Amino acid sequence: RFSNRAALRATTRRPMELPLAMLVTSPRPLPARPLLIASARVDEARWAPRLSMAVGAGDIAVQPRSSFALVAWAAVGGLATSAAASLHVRRRQGRRCRGLLSGRRVRRAAAARGDLEGLEGFLRVQRARPPTEDPLGGKLTEYTDSPVDLFFIWVFRTVMSGVAGWQSPRGYWGPEAYEGMLETAHAQQWRKTLQETEDQSMAVIDGLITESGKERFRTALKPDKFGTELNAWITAFFFPFMVGKCTVEARSSDEVPRVPEGESWNCAVKIEKCRWLEKSGCVGMCAGLCKRPMQRMFGDVLGMPLSMEPSMEDLSCTMVFGKDPGPWEEDELKDQPCFSTCATARNGSCGACHKLA
Repeated sequence: RFSNRAALRATTRRPMELPLAMLVTSPRPLPARPLLIASARVDEARWAPRLSMAVGAGDIAVQPRSSFALVAWAAVGGLATSAAASLHVRRRQGRRCRGLLSGRRVRRAAAARGDLEGLEGFLRVQRARPPTEDPLGGKLTEYTDSPVDLFFIWVFRTVMSGVAGWQSPRGYWGPEAYEGMLETAHAQQWRKTLQETEDQSMAVIDGLITESGKERFRTALKPDKFGTELNAWITAFFFPFMVGKCTVEARSSDEVPRVPEGESWNCAVKIEKCRWLEKSGCVGMCAGLCKRPMQRMFGDVLGMPLSMEPSMEDLSCTMVFGKDPGPWEEDELKDQPCFSTCATARNGSCGACHKLA
């Protein structure tokens, strides 16, 4: 507003400082020393306008050469000041939000610790009284795992523990290795619905097979004679450590509609007595950690239809590659009650296993 130097000199005989106005729309106060303060300073003796900005604990000073430059620098300082004040308020609000989130995390962590304490208490009781017979009252099958079997158990158990967030204290090698994997599987389904258990198992499968591996599988193996038979042979060769003794069987067009009439494909794997079901004695673990996720993984992810047909009458199971599974609502397993030897069976319960809900 000063038209010339004389008017400026008449106004004041000493340096004059003009604070820049700031409007911060926040009910919260700024810190004791704001992050950035800008002011315009005019020296009456030399008409040397200066713009100084205090940033944190340091100062920045610029010497504009004209009134226009002074105004421009002042505008920059004002914008920077407003931004700094807004950033300070947002940081305080962010700290408050993080505090609320931290409280929620603490509560979730406490609930998770409570769940794990319940799981560990349950498993301690089970270790004190291991089963002496299979779920049907027969003799338990004895297994002697080879170093290769123990390696595969270690791989599966490690990935399962990463998904479940808990690891069994049992040894990785020796006769306790398989029981340790089963205990980790219990952690996967502990206090979860059937769908949540299935999703946990799908996460394990995702941890074992990369996306590029899935893509190569879909490209190389189609649900034809070659693809289905190769999958059957691979399963029978590599997975006895998990499910016990397996044999490959043939299927005709009457059993698998994909098979041309008059032909038979060796696309089925017969599991004589499933080790997983025998050791766990749990219908829910059979459905939620094996049958449903395996059918979903092969059919929906890998493009290879798979029908898993467990029998609760003799603990056997048949895996048929190339056959589309029936809907879960029509599956007989859906109404299967708990075995009397199941450690998680509810006392006095009747009807279907509660883990199938």
